[in-house]
Amino acid sequence: MTLAMSSAPGEVAGRGRVPGPDPAWARTAAVVWPSVDEPGRTAAQPARRRRGPADPLGHYRLVRFEGRVRFVVAAELGRRARRAVLRYGNDLRSPSRRWARRLVGSWFLLGARDRVGDLVEVPGDDDALGLRTAAAAALGCDEEAVHLSFAVIDREGSARPTVLVSDGRGHARLFLKVGAGAARRAALERERDATAVAAARSHRSDLGVVVPRPVLLHRAGAGSALGMTPLPDDVTPVDVHDPAPTWRVLDRLVAAGPTTATRLGESPWLRRLLADARGLRDGEGPHGMPVGPVVAHLGRRAVEMAAEYHRHHGDAFLLHGLRHGDWSPWNLGWTGAGARRRLVAWDWEFGEAEAPVALDRHNWHFARATSVDRVAAGTAAADLLERSASDHPGELGTSPLTARLFLLDMAVRRALLAAAGEQRAAEAAAALLDVLAADID
Repeated sequence: MTLAMSSAPGEVAGRGRVPGPDPAWARTAAVVWPSVDEPGRTAAQPARRRRGPADPLGHYRLVRFEGRVRFVVAAELGRRARRAVLRYGNDLRSPSRRWARRLVGSWFLLGARDRVGDLVEVPGDDDALGLRTAAAAALGCDEEAVHLSFAVIDREGSARPTVLVSDGRGHARLFLKVGAGAARRAALERERDATAVAAARSHRSDLGVVVPRPVLLHRAGAGSALGMTPLPDDVTPVDVHDPAPTWRVLDRLVAAGPTTATRLGESPWLRRLLADARGLRDGEGPHGMPVGPVVAHLGRRAVEMAAEYHRHHGDAFLLHGLRHGDWSPWNLGWTGAGARRRLVAWDWEFGEAEAPVALDRHNWHFARATSVDRVAAGTAAADLLERSASDHPGELGTSPLTARLFLLDMAVRRALLAAAGEQRAAEAAAALLDVLAADID
């Protein structure tokens, strides 16, 4: 797919400032603004002339860095509003990414036209997904009062844009996750359900936790969008080297709802895991999507591993309850101070109402090793197994068995991502299964 771009209004294309095709931007735009008349064409087109803030058509500024579109900001926002939009959530990122975003934002706010001068418009008739209309309806305000700005993420697999809905001053009103296709719709629905459960529990003042609340689940054609309440303005990162404070909150959150001691052989989590793995083994990804031989082989290995654990540990009782699914430093932060300090937990896209709750604690260690310390997946898996054999069981029942089950769950998750086109996910899944196979031998 290609997408035509324009230089800043009034500039001439022959001056060499017209950028080449940007696949990540084209794929993102095709999800956010699918064309009604031509499904293979994105609706975002070069702006032909300047228009005022009251123009009913959508106008967006493309924010570039190193030749790539990184952010798209509503053109009608003023300088202070643009600054607020670009700063949303930035303090939660790693230091290198945080400073890179600040640099990009500074260039944009200073008007570096050779990097951020592109202007595109989205005619209302082509806006098949209708995010602005849906957001305004959910917020109970006029469409002119909401503005969309979003990040363009260059990744393998299906495009998964995130959109910040703000008011005219740049204050966050909603945070949207957007996707196309049946698999992405199902993922957004699962996240809505898990977040609703967690958000309902978070209202208890004694838990010390805040969970963004689902506000809308919007569907139009093949596209879907999940809208959440935004993060508080003062959220700061958790300490990646000291997980104990977050674990105390996790323990309280899990204990606030129903928990059961369930045999592994009767676990609804294991049934779900086996269904996913068997689908891959049989050549079908999420919702019937065909998979290649590499992913099918991963599915077959995962089914065999699950059968091995069921055979030897099917009668083992494991504590089951609410699972976040990605309890990691980048999905957690602190808000408030002193007695009002609370943990904020977001991104429940892998959440489950009933799963072994120890999996979340293992996830912290694995996520920190692979994404913070940059350890290879296989090495991180071996380290996790060694840690589980030496650690005393925690309140969430961590053990060598739950560590193995977590790694199997992560291998299937990576295989599902590989089915959607993420090559590196297939390599990680194979490495995890290799570690588990060596552990059995």
